[in-house]
This record gives sequence, structure tokens and C-alpha cells, in this order.
Amino acid sequence: MLVPLTASLYVPGTLDSADKVVVDIGTGYFVEKTMAEGKEYCECKMNLMKSNYDQLIEVASKKKNIADEAGAFLQAKLRQAAPTT
Repeated sequence: MLVPLTASLYVPGTLDSADKVVVDIGTGYFVEKTMAEGKEYCECKMNLMKSNYDQLIEVASKKKNIADEAGAFLQAKLRQAAPTT
């Protein structure tokens, strides 16, 4: 496997033991877990990210609808204010 040293530098590596994995839990903290615990953590994290994504899409959709309504309102006001010839 390739082990990342920096964002663009990888070196070859091998697994010493497949029983334990090191999981990055954020902000530079790593925890050693069993393979099953690591898989469970990753699945939980993926579910959380999907939930956050779904909520973000919902909020963005509501904000787009509000912006569209405001734009239509302003267009109507501009048409009313424009002099007719």
C-alpha cells in the first residue's frame, strides 16, 4: 500500500498487523481500534456526513426559493415604477 507523508508524497508500506487500525478522529488526533471498531466508526461518520448533506441541500433549496420570490417581487415593482409611454 502507499502511505501518505504529505499531500503529494507517498511511500510504499506494508501492514504489520491487520488486527488493529489507526483512525483519524480529527484535528490531528488518532485512535487505535480493532478492524471492526474502525469500520463501525467510518460507517457512523459516513452516515453523519450524509445526514448533514441532506440537511444542507434542504436549507439551500429553501433559500433559493426565497431568493427567487424576492427577485420576482422586485421585478414586479420595477415594472410598476417604469414610466409607460
